[in-house]
Amino acid sequence: MSEESRLEAMEARLKTLEHELGIQKDIEEVRRLHYIYMYYNSNRMAKQLLDLVSENAESIEIAGRGVYCGKDGFRKNFIGQGAPSDAGVKDVGWSFGNVLFQLGGMDVITVADDRKTAKGRFAVLTPVIMGFPDNQRVSLNAGVYEQGFVREDGVWKISKFKYVHYFMVQLEDLKVRPGYSRWPDSENPADAPTTWYHPFPEAGVMPFHFTNPVTGETAPEIVDPTHYWIGNWPGEFGQRGRKESGSN
Repeated sequence: MSEESRLEAMEARLKTLEHELGIQKDIEEVRRLHYIYMYYNSNRMAKQLLDLVSENAESIEIAGRGVYCGKDGFRKNFIGQGAPSDAGVKDVGWSFGNVLFQLGGMDVITVADDRKTAKGRFAVLTPVIMGFPDNQRVSLNAGVYEQGFVREDGVWKISKFKYVHYFMVQLEDLKVRPGYSRWPDSENPADAPTTWYHPFPEAGVMPFHFTNPVTGETAPEIVDPTHYWIGNWPGEFGQRGRKESGSN
């Protein structure tokens, strides 16, 4: 191999290594962005949270509330359910006797080869204590985020947001009472119906953005056909309630 050929090979290898290192840097920045979001969300810091969102954001969907488009859709979701659509966004924190804390992990982050966009799946477990001491309520919920991210001027931001509860339960005398979370909001109606939501005792697997790393296969979407909640199945959006016995 000539000296010129060796130099060309080294330059090509260096370019590949720089790209691979850049991808890893992107993964860490996206992970950090999402975890910072969870800290802000856990502490009711809506203003800080919204600053993490791209001005050109696509959509946000939380539980059974429906799909909201654009960054204004994010604002409508984080001003608080039932608040007027023109309500301001503030960092308020929790009041005495109330706490919510998201514990996140199990992240799988996929960065596009051009390093302009990324997708991430994250799991979260959230203990919630409200109303201490006189009207105390203790609940526990867990769910999954499937997020989209965009890099703008070298900074990663949230561009698409979907969160579903896999379960949301009230803990009373060590008995589980299923909860739904986030019915449609008449004060701030969604732009489109819920796309996928089957909280406990319904069961399913929300589609993964990633493929099997060994086979390249896309895992199937799985939904148990037992119908318990009303409002999250096709044709039901806007309704609310449950079928106590469950039915197919």
